[in-house]
Formats: sequence, C-alpha cells, structure tokens
Amino acid sequence: MKLFDAFTKKAPNKVFLSIVLGALSGVSYSMLIPLVITSLEPASPGLESQSTDPYLFLSFEVSNHQFAGLFLFTCMLILIARSLSQIILTRVSMDVTADLRLDMYNRIAKAPISALESMGSSKLIAILTTDVPRIIQGTTLIPIMLISVVTLFGMLGFLLYLNSDVFWFVIAIIVFGSLTYQIPVIFGNRYLAKSRDNFDNLQESIRGLIYGAKELKINHVKCESYFKDVLANYEQEVMKTNKTGYTIILTAATYGDLISFFVIGAVAYIFTNYHTINPQDLIGTIMALLYITGPIALILNAIPAIFIAKISLNKVNTILSQIPEEEISKEILPATPWKQLRFDQVTYHHLNPDNTPGFKIGPLNLAINKGEVTFIVGGNGSGKSTLSKLITLHYMVEDGTVFFDDHAVTKDTISTWRQDIAVIYSDYYLFDRLHGIDSVKIKPQVDAYLKALGLERKVTFEDGKFSSLALSDGQKRRLALLVSFIDDKELYLFDEWAADQDPTFKAVFYEQLLPGLRAKGKAVVVISHDDRYFDLADQVIVMEEGKIDLRDRDALNLAKERDVSALL
Repeated sequence: MKLFDAFTKKAPNKVFLSIVLGALSGVSYSMLIPLVITSLEPASPGLESQSTDPYLFLSFEVSNHQFAGLFLFTCMLILIARSLSQIILTRVSMDVTADLRLDMYNRIAKAPISALESMGSSKLIAILTTDVPRIIQGTTLIPIMLISVVTLFGMLGFLLYLNSDVFWFVIAIIVFGSLTYQIPVIFGNRYLAKSRDNFDNLQESIRGLIYGAKELKINHVKCESYFKDVLANYEQEVMKTNKTGYTIILTAATYGDLISFFVIGAVAYIFTNYHTINPQDLIGTIMALLYITGPIALILNAIPAIFIAKISLNKVNTILSQIPEEEISKEILPATPWKQLRFDQVTYHHLNPDNTPGFKIGPLNLAINKGEVTFIVGGNGSGKSTLSKLITLHYMVEDGTVFFDDHAVTKDTISTWRQDIAVIYSDYYLFDRLHGIDSVKIKPQVDAYLKALGLERKVTFEDGKFSSLALSDGQKRRLALLVSFIDDKELYLFDEWAADQDPTFKAVFYEQLLPGLRAKGKAVVVISHDDRYFDLADQVIVMEEGKIDLRDRDALNLAKERDVSALL
C-alpha cells in the first residue's frame, strides 16, 4: 500500500473533488498578483480619464471598484475552495489512518498465537503508537502541498506570460535548487529510517524497564548495568541517528526556503545584464517570485514529513506482511457434546528466529476425559506450555490429529471447538468487564462468586464492569477464575493458578473448586508444581524433553511415597 493509493481507494470521489478544489484554489491564488498589477497599470497616454464619483463601500472610497470586486471575489473563492479541499482530504486521511489501525487490530486478532509470540508486543505497540501518528502527520500535509503545487504552476504560467526568457531562467534555477535540495534529503531520510529500526529495540528495553522494575529495584548493580548497556545504549543509537537525520533535513529545509530568494537575486542581478526587460515587467516578475516563496517553502518543508510518513508506512506494511492470518474457518457451528479430548500422534515444532525448526514436542498420545482432573507437571523447558496451548487449541498441530470423541479438529472446525474451552495462563490478561454476556442477568451469580472468593470488599460489579482491577496478584487470579466460571465452558485449563494464592485459597482451589468442576462433568487440566495435591488428580501427564509419561492416581501416590521430586 502506497501513501496516496490509500486515499484513492478509500474515497476516490472525495479525493477527486479535493484535488479539483485545491487546483481551483491554487489557480485563483496565483491570479491575485496579476490582478493587482493589471489594476495598477497607468491609463494610456492618448486617452483622457473620465471623472467619476468615487465608489463607496461601507463608507470607504474604493478605486477601480470593478477590479476590487473581482479581487474580493477571488479571495472569497480561495477561502472556500482551499478550506473545503483541506477539510475533505484531511477527513479522508483520518478515515484512512483509522482504517489502518483497525486493519492492524484485525490482523492481530486473526493472527496465530505462535506468530504474535515470535514477533513480540513491542513491535506491534510501536507501530500503533509511533508509526500511525507519523502517517497521520504526513497525510494531513498532502492538501497543503497540493494547493501549493498548483499555486506554483499558476505563478510560473504568469511569468511565462510576462517574459518567456525570465520563465525559462527561473525554471532552470528552480530545477537546480530542487535537485541539490533532494541530495541531503535522501541522506537524511536514510538516517531517519535507521532510527526507526532502532526504535523497536528501544521499545523492547522500555518494556523491560517497566515489567522488570521490581527486579531492578532490589539490585543496584543490575539496574546500573541495564541502564548503561541496554536503555542508554539504545537511546543513544536512536538519538544519534535522529540528530544526524534531522540536522541534515533541517539544513536542507533552510536551503529550500532560500531557493526562491536565490531566484530573485539571480533575476535582479544577473538576468537583467543579459536580457532586456522593461521596469514594469521586472517589478511584476519580482512580485510574482516573492509571491511563490511561500508555496515553495510549504512544498519543501512538507517533503520531509511525507518521507517520514512513507518510512512509517513501509514499516507498517512490513509488519503487516509478517503477521499471517490464521488459515481457519471463522464459522461457529452448534456445539457437539463430547466426553473425551484425545491426541493421536500429535507433534509441534517451534521456529527459531531464522525460521529453522526449533524445540519439538511429540509425538503425543493422550486422552483427557470430562469429569476428570488432569495434572501436567515437568521441569522448565519440558514442553508443558506448548502442550497446554495444543490442548486449548491455541496452536495448530503440525502432524497428527486432535479429536473430541470421534470428531477430528480441522481448520474448518477449530473455531467451533475453541468455544468449549476456558483457560487462565500464567500471563493472562484480565479485562475490566464481561464481554458478550447479559450483565443484568448474571449479576447475582457474579456477586455470589465475588463473595465466595473473598473479593466482595474489593470489587463490585455494575453495568457489566468490575469497579476496580487494582488488586494483588492473587486477587486478580481469583477474579480471572470468576470470569472463567461465568463463561461455563466444558474444558478448563489452569496454568499455575494457585502460585500466587495464600494457603487458604490454595486449599480451596485444589480441594473444593477442582472437585466441584469435576462433579459438574467438566474436563479439568492443571499445570502445577504443588506436589502435595497430586493425589487429587485422576491422571498426571509428566513432560520431559517434549515427551509425556502418563501416570494414573495410584501410580502417582506410589511415586509420591518414594520421591515426588523425581516427577518434576
């Protein structure tokens, strides 16, 4: 997608109307100087001037009232046409940038979780918070640049009418000035493009500063090292390239502002030595050249912002091309009752940053039954998280098949089966409201859960929203648990849910809530290291180097009596 193509695709009629109005404004703008010069020309010597009473307008005497009226009409035409042109194209630019943001939101929502994980949140946030505003800034200058270009061409046409030799002399100097202006602009934009690439690293380091604040706060050496080696380093890289780029751009812009005056000086002090031009035409030429200094300055000053907008647009297009859309059907079919989730020779590969195959789990064969509690245990890097995301259908299997009873999960049905799953991962996000649910209908149920989970004094539920999310980590997890209970799904997966709970609520979770879900016929999967509660599981899936070892509760109890740590 190119910068102006987005406008023509969004609202071609409005863009065309804006161009026409901008052209009309520019032509009218360029007529003002010729109109004034013509009205001030002395009468022919052979003609006697006729004495007339002065024309009065609002008690003011107006000479050459016909020209004055035409001048006023032209000014009003410029005001209306220019304003409408800018307003129309600015509104279209706002629509285009809103569509661009919505497209980003849509791409992110439809992208596979694995793609978002590999890309990282910093790049996506930088796109939305940095590049989109730059695109807006650049696109809003397009109407001004359009009007300035038309005005410039109109005034050059007037110069051609006055004296063709002056016209071609001015054209030659403008072309030379524009070419010499573009050379530093090209180098400056290269530095700005490099600065934009470095900004992704800076954004990630800022994320580390915010989310790692607790770790940095208690370790001065680590904090100093992070500031010096990471934050300050990336900040210096961004600042250095930005300073160099903007220094070149601003110098070029100042040079661009002076091009018109260089032209005036060349005409006044050089051209007149080689060509004959009467004083009146010379005055008209100088006035016209002074008149176009503004449009030329606007054009040259708009170019850097538009170049920056193009850099940001290229960055957006690059990121969009790296966000694949999950190739699955979005159709949600009526739920089919099931009793067992089954893996048949399922495998999955993570990709390395260079897109080569990385960590692999599988082939996996397992069954998770409704009305049972399944624990997943294992050491770090054993594949627990990957297995859990295969169970919750966040990852598409690479080989093998996932079944709900005898129904295979395919690209056509995965969206349907996902609707049966509730999950609270360790990096969950807690929304401040219940989406897609009749808040009035479920309010009594929410209030009952708030009381049961010990949150009634911290949080209230009104108009579909929770009154506050300013809670401790453990309380937030309890609120997330409440939301999952309200969703009332058939399969529940909890990733280290009890890790932040005090002993009382940890016991409630394992000894009351999990058995309660099992009694309701739910399939429950728990990733946990709480070995004292392993005996509550109907089966335990032990992960090790991407492989699994199924153990029933009796086998687990026997292992626990010997050495539970062997399972971890």
